[in-house]
Amino acid sequence: MFAYVDTGLWNNLGHHANSARHIVSETRSRGIPCAVLGHITIEEGLRDELFATPWFRCHTYGNYDQDPICGWLSNFEIVARTVAEDLGRIQGVSGSDLIYVNSIQPPQFMGVVRWAQSLPEDQRPTVIMEFGTDPGLQAYDTAEGLRFAPMDTRVDSRAVLLRYTARHLSEADRKWLRLATFDSQSSAIFQMLLDFPVGTLPLPHTAVTSCRDRSGTRPVTIGILGHQRGEKGYDKVPAVVARLLAERNDIRVLVHNGWPEGMVAQQQELREMAAADPRLVLDERTADAVLWASLLEQSDLIVCPYNRNRFISSYSAVASEAMANAIPLVVPEGTTMHAVTREFGEPGTIFREESVEAIHAATIAALDDYDRLAGLAKQASIRWGETRGAKCLVDTLLSWQTAS
Repeated sequence: MFAYVDTGLWNNLGHHANSARHIVSETRSRGIPCAVLGHITIEEGLRDELFATPWFRCHTYGNYDQDPICGWLSNFEIVARTVAEDLGRIQGVSGSDLIYVNSIQPPQFMGVVRWAQSLPEDQRPTVIMEFGTDPGLQAYDTAEGLRFAPMDTRVDSRAVLLRYTARHLSEADRKWLRLATFDSQSSAIFQMLLDFPVGTLPLPHTAVTSCRDRSGTRPVTIGILGHQRGEKGYDKVPAVVARLLAERNDIRVLVHNGWPEGMVAQQQELREMAAADPRLVLDERTADAVLWASLLEQSDLIVCPYNRNRFISSYSAVASEAMANAIPLVVPEGTTMHAVTREFGEPGTIFREESVEAIHAATIAALDDYDRLAGLAKQASIRWGETRGAKCLVDTLLSWQTAS
């Protein structure tokens, strides 16, 4: 049995649903029985599309204790205990099974470990857990290179709780447990924090558009897509968009925000700008598979004005989708996005400072060199299909199950 487990799988907001689509479709296409276990409130349409079972009571990003002093610790215990109990309700688990746990946070990490360690050793399945976000470390540039420090646990407790959970692992747990990220830089940082092996999986994103060669396209549609939040630099988007529209007559701008209530002031500012200039299009729908493919197809240049610290040790699904679909990028320096663009021939530009000026300048540079970057993006998408995507990921998952 192959089980796809995701306590954050409940709607189309963010990367969870698309990750499930890519991986589950590939697994089932091979005739491998695949159970999908999501959150108990998974939306009916997504549940039916994935043939998923509502299962987990606590959401990946849920906060179940609001106490300002110890809520971070109490929430960890509540969720870890609940995850372990929910996994314990699975019947007939055996050592020949493979369980993939998508986008875990510290409580899911601990819950899975407690559950698996409670099983007889010969009944423990191979469990592959993927860390879907950064570990909550603050990065510092020094003369010796990057250095990291944990944050105040009342602000971000992830690094402390990840390290604490990893200390419950022993050498014997390496027989059944595989930890992973989708980026080698991220894996190295997690491995340093956990003192436990962390592997690197191929990114699951697969082409869902025509992958057209965008060379010669005019006007160029600049896309800013996804679940918009502060860590994704959305506070700077209105100013960047205003400057681009004022300075260029060869562009359109498409801003998609699947969670418009998340940053109300910025969204309202963009609405007013869109009402005044038809070259700016806002889309505030949560994107299912069809809408997401359409947004990517419409975009000729994708701008990711993201926070560097957050994405030094975490991949971007949006940037990965752009690479898979032959779309040039604008990304922050020193991040996993920067690394993947370098690996695939640099079909984009980078910005060094987290400022409106720097993001704007990198976008202008991409527009001024657009046809060359579009050609590189087309070539990158071909290479991507050979080395990334759901097929390569599932191949790796299966090889990890059989690895000694």
